[in-house]
Amino acid sequence: MRRGRQKGKPQHQRPAPNVSREREPISSARIYMNHGVDINTNLGEGYGHWKVQGEAEILPYVTSANIACGAHAGDPVHMEEALEMVRYYGLALGAHIGYPDIQGFGRRELHLSSSELRATVLYQLGALSGMARTFGFEITQVRPHGYLYRQMSHDVRVATIVAKAIAEFDPWLVLIGPASNPLLQSGERAGIRVAPEAWVDRVYDADGNLLPHTHSRAIIKNSHEILRQASNLIYKNQVVAVDGTIVNIDFQTIHLHASVPDCHFIAEEIRRMIPHACALTSEPFSVEQEDGEPELAFS
Repeated sequence: MRRGRQKGKPQHQRPAPNVSREREPISSARIYMNHGVDINTNLGEGYGHWKVQGEAEILPYVTSANIACGAHAGDPVHMEEALEMVRYYGLALGAHIGYPDIQGFGRRELHLSSSELRATVLYQLGALSGMARTFGFEITQVRPHGYLYRQMSHDVRVATIVAKAIAEFDPWLVLIGPASNPLLQSGERAGIRVAPEAWVDRVYDADGNLLPHTHSRAIIKNSHEILRQASNLIYKNQVVAVDGTIVNIDFQTIHLHASVPDCHFIAEEIRRMIPHACALTSEPFSVEQEDGEPELAFS
């Protein structure tokens, strides 16, 4: 038996509304979700004496947390503190991996060889997994960070190297990443499942890609605009791109970050929009559903 249920505070979920949407054919790599949508956040992205403010404030409203593994951010003490919070709130555990770039917070352009990138991914997964086992946890999902995340939105080679490294470590893990074809292709090549992600506080281009952090309009800074984009995503699966184009975003998890303005208020409002939020699970490639709950299919 590979894993048992994580030992944490149980989540209390309200029944999902009796709503269904027509499901289109999906990639064999795409994780099947019976109902609901995951809400994920990053955790432990500090280093030494520096901590990210607001991380703990949004934890009551999310369903999974991805802990920084020491490459772009994080250290053993921060990782242990983050695991304590994951246990307290009963969240699914994710590994937040990135390029080894503490000084640049993993957002600077780096290019590693295939073997270097593979080793970097395995090293980070091993670090978090080892500490998590002392808490009775196993990792459920993996979420890339910064420049690595951006590369995976358009570079199938990089996405495939990451996916294959994850498969080597544990083929049951779910890879969270940009809602794009390279993510699906990488999952199919590596034989793992993927979960496309949507952002509520980042601006998209007309092709459905996130604008780079260096773009002057990359980040939505007004809380009302963030909630407007969240509403469009949750109820319409759409965003308004930087040029005004309406773009469809096919997602199964929504990302929230402590850096958004009024993060507590934003998180509370988004959770209210998704009362049926459920954490991803890789066994058996579905989202856990309580007995008697109606299904809600998200496209």
